[in-house]
Amino acid sequence: MQLKVKRLLRGGEYLTFFQTVDISRKERRRIRKAGVHNTVDLKAYGLGTYPLDDIQLCIASRNAEEAERVAEGVRQGIKQALTDLPVPKPNLIRQKTSAVFARRKAFAFGLTCALAIVAAVFLTGGNSTEHKEIGDEPFSEQAPLASVEEVSSIGEEPAVTETALSLTEQVTASHQGEGRDYIAAHDRVEWRSAGPTYGSAGSSTPDFAMTVIPQNLVRYSDWDLAGSEPPSQGEHQHFKLIFTSLGGFEGPVTLGVANPSRLLDLHFYPPQIERLPGSSTLLVSFPPESVPQLCPDITIVASARTSEGDLITHERKLALAIRQRSNYRGPTWHVCPGGSDQSGDGGWGAPFRTIQRAVDAAGSGDTVLVERGVYRENIGLYDKDRVVITSRFMFDRDETIARSTIIEGKDEGWVVTIGRSEDIILSGFTIKNGRGENGSPGGGIYSFNSGLSIVDNIVTGNQNHSGHGAGIFCYESKPTIRRNQITENSNFEGHGAGIYCYRSDPIIEQNVLSGNSASGGGAAIHLIEPNSAKIERNTIHGHSGSAVVVLYSSRVGGDFRVANNTVSNNQADGIRYFGGPWYFEGNIVTNNEGFGIFTLQGVGHFSYNNVWGNGRDGDSLDYYGLEADPTGIDGNISADPRFGNPPHGNFHLCLGSPCIDAGNPGGSVPFSGGHCVDIGSFEYTHPNPTSGDVNRDGYIDYGDISHLVKLLSGTVPPPDPREIADVNCDQEIDRRDLGHLYRYLYHYGEAPCTDVGPKDRLTER
Repeated sequence: MQLKVKRLLRGGEYLTFFQTVDISRKERRRIRKAGVHNTVDLKAYGLGTYPLDDIQLCIASRNAEEAERVAEGVRQGIKQALTDLPVPKPNLIRQKTSAVFARRKAFAFGLTCALAIVAAVFLTGGNSTEHKEIGDEPFSEQAPLASVEEVSSIGEEPAVTETALSLTEQVTASHQGEGRDYIAAHDRVEWRSAGPTYGSAGSSTPDFAMTVIPQNLVRYSDWDLAGSEPPSQGEHQHFKLIFTSLGGFEGPVTLGVANPSRLLDLHFYPPQIERLPGSSTLLVSFPPESVPQLCPDITIVASARTSEGDLITHERKLALAIRQRSNYRGPTWHVCPGGSDQSGDGGWGAPFRTIQRAVDAAGSGDTVLVERGVYRENIGLYDKDRVVITSRFMFDRDETIARSTIIEGKDEGWVVTIGRSEDIILSGFTIKNGRGENGSPGGGIYSFNSGLSIVDNIVTGNQNHSGHGAGIFCYESKPTIRRNQITENSNFEGHGAGIYCYRSDPIIEQNVLSGNSASGGGAAIHLIEPNSAKIERNTIHGHSGSAVVVLYSSRVGGDFRVANNTVSNNQADGIRYFGGPWYFEGNIVTNNEGFGIFTLQGVGHFSYNNVWGNGRDGDSLDYYGLEADPTGIDGNISADPRFGNPPHGNFHLCLGSPCIDAGNPGGSVPFSGGHCVDIGSFEYTHPNPTSGDVNRDGYIDYGDISHLVKLLSGTVPPPDPREIADVNCDQEIDRRDLGHLYRYLYHYGEAPCTDVGPKDRLTER
């Protein structure tokens, strides 16, 4: 007999559960014949007297030591009660009769087999045919289960493991019937002949397949083990078994349950399936006094006959868990890679495994907090308001957290979909591997009929082979897209690889968009029929396609503002606009291989922009389609903006840039800026003089090497102060400073010296 012992910690008490399972036939016979002695006395532990074949106990202890003492006492009491059972006296006459009968049966069986072999040889003329059975691996008969105990550690809640829940786990069972031994493994059946009636050995595969929906069943109880009463009535759950015919059938399929738990009441309706395909429902009833426990060995058996009259069986193993329902109700739902969607409740100590599970549990005003890790799933949030989905980036503001908290699309389609919801915040993630395939749309983030904020994310490596959007797609929504890095997204046969919005009111601010490509235009941003639009302080570079920013509106009027963006170093037109009116103010559009600004019958108002150096092979293609070149009017200029290091993505302004303090005099100056707002996405912050920062953009990078080369060749004036160009502090500005700076940046050489004070004599060579 097996005694299952499980312990857990609840509310400061150690609860120990006892249950007798798998009593052998010999033990049942002894218990049945014992009569009034079929009990175990546990009064010493504050309990009563219980039948040996039906022990279901729950004992509360104050500490671990007391729980261990009680568990050991109960085990010893049950063991002693089994030992005290009377041993039945042997029936010698019956044993002798059985032995004689067995010898006669064996003799008859051997004689029959010999005659069958002689007849087969005579009929086949001595030829033999080798038959190979389906299961070549050996099977061994299992010995009866000995008395064992299963003890879980204190503090662990009984859980359905992945092994127990797996329906594809190999099931090996032996059934006696119809004169054959059936050995089932996975979804195949091997049978061996047990008598002369059935001829030679052979093999067959099932002529039907079984699918179980759902694959596992978890029933949550509202019974609080700490002291409240159990529910007055049991609950019901259902399995639906679906069968699909594979041919060769005659007769109905008969359903049954092998090894059922004694705690459950299981019924099929109907018990037979007359036609295939067909279905039957398994009704599982729980007694109201059920305590948290695991029932992993429920086996569903289906049998039917083939057209040749052979009996075929098919088995599936199910798992069932009865759990304590968690009292946790948020408002913060935790997710981590080590969590569980089945045993977790979303609390800090029992997080979920998937973000989708937490999103489903979250209500209005709740937060889904995701720990670092990789989450391969496609998430959908629908018809919910005021939900925050965030990583720990919101606390630490550390970009490494966003880079290491990854939502990666598992299936084709959008990685994150938000629909018919308001005030949703998605923040602090890397969103990648969204893909639309076989003509279906897909990509990173899709929003429809929603108001949401997409903040501080990295949206990268998403693809769409048709349709619109690849990184972010908004349809009839009001998105705020702020401080994101939207990179390396591709739309191979459509529009808008970075951001695509249709009939929406987008606010697109302070994003870095780079390396996106769209064959149909709008590699970075593509707006179609916006109700309003605000595109401010975005850095857009390294894109390819027909155009980088595409703006289209058929409205006569509207609030469409494009201000203080940097659109530079792209392999396409910088900005294309249609309809309008569009208001362009404070933008830098330079070094694009197509036109800087292009329009066809669009209405645009330009002020304080710098459009310079666009075109290819020396062609001047700064404007196309405008009635007049706006350069020199309303503060518009055309000059080298003097970026820090464009090839490596540094578009900060250097000291002496014509864009510094050249913006709208009435515009608001960002924090740490100068006297007047600058042109472009980055405000010049007047960094302190630092040795090695030769171009005074606040960074020591390849741009300083380039500037130092120009300084030594005499094409740019010396920096202010000059001492920052004396990188090795030898009181001379020469090639040795260039080599020192190069070794520092690329060969981990010594850092530039920190002596930037004025010198009596500082020469340039």
